[in-house]
Amino acid sequence: MKLIGDYTKGTLFALSITLATVLGFAFAVQFAGLSDSIIKPIVQVIKAISIFVGVYFTLRHIEKRAWLHGGIVGLLYTCLVFVILSLIDNNFEITSGFLLEGLFALLIGVASALLLRMRKRAMV
Repeated sequence: MKLIGDYTKGTLFALSITLATVLGFAFAVQFAGLSDSIIKPIVQVIKAISIFVGVYFTLRHIEKRAWLHGGIVGLLYTCLVFVILSLIDNNFEITSGFLLEGLFALLIGVASALLLRMRKRAMV
């Protein structure tokens, strides 16, 4: 049961970071008149940082198979973002873009977990 709580905390924390930073970025785009071509890469970086932080909070109490737990957080994050955006758009269509986002989040989650474990071992 504690594991579910860790997943929930990490995923919701990642979502809240994404929401806050995307809103801030949206205001910056609106007022600074940034090019549309810069928006998608910046949003991807925001997602990656958010997943990293979510994995960090999830792994605080987990010792084994960190890579697996990191990947799960990335997938949960993507699924929650999909549900939220689908509710806003009133369109629950799973596209190839969503599947690529899921793969991206899975890889970021696994990589984040591996980096965090390497850092933890280096500090000991």
